[in-house]
Amino acid sequence: MDATAAHAFATPPVSLHRPTTAVEDIITLAAGVWLLTGTYVDGWAHNNLRDLETFFTPWHAILYSGFAACAVWIAALTLRRHAPGTRWTEAIPAGYGAAAAGVLLFVISGAADFAWHSVFGIEQGLKALFSPSHLGLATGGFLILSAPFSSAWHSPQRSWPRLMPAVVSAMLSGMVAAFILQEFAVFARHGLIQTYSGAAGAPAVAVPTSSSIMVSLASFFVSTAVIFVPVLLLSLRWRLHAAVPAAMALLPSVALQIMVALRDAWLVPVAVVGAVLVGVVWALVRPKPDRPARLMTAIALSPVVFWAPYFTGVALRDGALSFAPEIWGGTLAWTGLEMLALAALMLKVRAAPVPGPVSPVR
Repeated sequence: MDATAAHAFATPPVSLHRPTTAVEDIITLAAGVWLLTGTYVDGWAHNNLRDLETFFTPWHAILYSGFAACAVWIAALTLRRHAPGTRWTEAIPAGYGAAAAGVLLFVISGAADFAWHSVFGIEQGLKALFSPSHLGLATGGFLILSAPFSSAWHSPQRSWPRLMPAVVSAMLSGMVAAFILQEFAVFARHGLIQTYSGAAGAPAVAVPTSSSIMVSLASFFVSTAVIFVPVLLLSLRWRLHAAVPAAMALLPSVALQIMVALRDAWLVPVAVVGAVLVGVVWALVRPKPDRPARLMTAIALSPVVFWAPYFTGVALRDGALSFAPEIWGGTLAWTGLEMLALAALMLKVRAAPVPGPVSPVR
């Protein structure tokens, strides 16, 4: 493994930057929730409203005011830590460097978004997720929301209550990724695994094409990574209560369904069942950072038990599945193998020795 990658997952040295307090991280998350709420409300508008012809909308007001709160707070944290005669970059709190870069990226992307809408109009549907300015906004928001997690990563000995901001930060960051990748989000719709034929009023389940099967598999791959990679990253560092991975699987799924105006509201209880099963897996396996076999077992089983109720719910609702048992069973196996491979890779990188001196984290 590359030495730089190994260093990224090794226990980092003490940062020269002053760490944040629990209260400061909670305020960061409060501003981040404001920003994320604006993001999902804006997504709701793009998904459900037509004839959006102006940049100046109530949902943009929530989005950009939430960003302003994040930017002002991160600037205040930096100002409080700045000592005369030192560089401003050294005053950024430990773990907040990427968030500061995210603020700059968000400002640039926001200006680009205004220019983009002025020239090309307001995007709807899939086009909104491919807009370069929207991708820049999503990346900036991701960097901002991940700050408390990044800060805690460099202080692995924190007590469990002190780690809650890191847990929430990882979940919110995953929700940003879920938003920008919503066209691959399994819980945003059920048509990804069903093919219909016949009249519009009484469609019948039909045999899928090879291309639709591959699109569905790709969607499960993306959805699995968005939901369970944050869980994996947390579990590499800390032992998680079973409720944590369950909540991290449930909340993004419900948020996506709300964003599309609950067009498949019956998927919400399906997500609840899947999340409970994820919690059961973690309660039984009890993975810990120093028990690689248990960790890999839990993270590999999690997507399998989470997506199984999804297939069951779709089959009960429509009376049948388009997918043959080999396809839906193979999809479940693939998602488990995906997380098993990622866990094995990250554990291998974490365990790799780091040659030579290590410079302080900045």
